[in-house]
Amino acid sequence: MSRNVGATALTVVVLAVGLAVALRDRLPERGQDASDPSDVFWEMVDASREGAADAYLDLFAGEVREQLETVREEMGDAAFRQYIRQRIAGLKGVAVTDREELRDTVRLEVEYVREASYETQSLDLRVARGRWRIVALGPTQEREPPVPYGTPVGPAD
Repeated sequence: MSRNVGATALTVVVLAVGLAVALRDRLPERGQDASDPSDVFWEMVDASREGAADAYLDLFAGEVREQLETVREEMGDAAFRQYIRQRIAGLKGVAVTDREELRDTVRLEVEYVREASYETQSLDLRVARGRWRIVALGPTQEREPPVPYGTPVGPAD
């Protein structure tokens, strides 16, 4: 009889640990709130500009974060910081152009403006560990603008 009680107790402990691991990204951290999802995009731009690898990675959750951590390990910290800086180097502007509310996810459409091109991308965000975090990145679509950035407007003097 005591053997069955021990096995049952062990099963309960294993299930409890499994549940805790499954829910860990959904539990809020003290002192944080969910804020606005678009704030995460602006924080990502700032962290990229500063080459702040830890702050940058903290904006991601799930598989995307795991992939970025793998890239960081393979490249090394200094090269990873340079990589995230390079991602926004030469930008003339950035914008959140659309927002779509999906069940527990918010999809932001963002735009990166460069001198001779612009890129659009979607970012999926969910609340993880008490705040919005990027959980998926759509493919980057590069386009040539109809009028190059910086082209003078108005009559020539």
